[in-house]
Amino acid sequence: MEKIPQNFKTFPKNVWEPRQVQTSEGNYTLFGFHFKGIQDFYDFLKKEPRINKEVWGGGLESINNDADFAGEPYESAVEKLVREMDPGYQEYLQIQKNIHAKAAKVHEYQPIKSVAGGMVNPVDYTTGSPTIYRSSRLITKPKFLTIDTQVAYLSHTSKSQVFNRAIIITNLIRALERKGYNVDVNSFMLAYKDDELIQAIFQIKQHGERTNYQSLYKSLVDVEFFRRLCFRLMEVSDVENDWSWGYGRTAEESLAREVLKLKKDDIYFDQPSEMGIYGHDIGDDFENAIEHLGLEKIIDVPREKEILEECVKVLRK
Repeated sequence: MEKIPQNFKTFPKNVWEPRQVQTSEGNYTLFGFHFKGIQDFYDFLKKEPRINKEVWGGGLESINNDADFAGEPYESAVEKLVREMDPGYQEYLQIQKNIHAKAAKVHEYQPIKSVAGGMVNPVDYTTGSPTIYRSSRLITKPKFLTIDTQVAYLSHTSKSQVFNRAIIITNLIRALERKGYNVDVNSFMLAYKDDELIQAIFQIKQHGERTNYQSLYKSLVDVEFFRRLCFRLMEVSDVENDWSWGYGRTAEESLAREVLKLKKDDIYFDQPSEMGIYGHDIGDDFENAIEHLGLEKIIDVPREKEILEECVKVLRK
């Protein structure tokens, strides 16, 4: 019998070949996915990658989870990725009109004349000047940060908590860019079962680009995104262990930082409740999150809190 091709061979753009990773918690085989935004994820799912029936059989939670837990049915959840007529998404977009991020500062250079090195300046050369070479010196060293957010959240987490977390992330991006930081933003899923890891990275923003609000909102707020669509990613991964009972465990921050290779200063958004995001007052949630992240010295919390509260107040009058 001809062996069925594994998905990393069929979809090399989105599915990584399994690789070995070493962490302080043990050695794992990593099965990874990467998507350049929600549209890329949608296109991948519409191609119907092969389900790993050797592990999951016919009991697919992406389909069988009930609506109270996982929202709209699987096929509707896929289409919801590219559907904009969602009241929650429209509210989120309206808030963004008041907190648009300004472009991050770019590299600034100062021209320098010298007797050697650089490019010859024809004018100085013809006049006999000894400093005929021109080069440049970096004035402002660019600062880079990555914001990574786990898409999985506990079953008792309220929609207002995940909604506020998404708003806080957007406001934090804006505040960091105003301080001259170049910000990359990713949503991700990372789960483990015994010696196997399943990882999916959804690219929301690269430095120098505008934030993809659709990708940010739908990956972090829509309940179907994790409980149906990310479950489907697990079901099409080429794992060998039995993941069918419980679909593994969500990786803790320490493991996630190692696997994602985050730098010490990179920002990790955890479960909303772990960060003091309770879904009641957006200003308090923002202040609690900044304190949890240790960013009080970078972010002007009173000012940013006031801006955020005013944006939400205007919308909900």
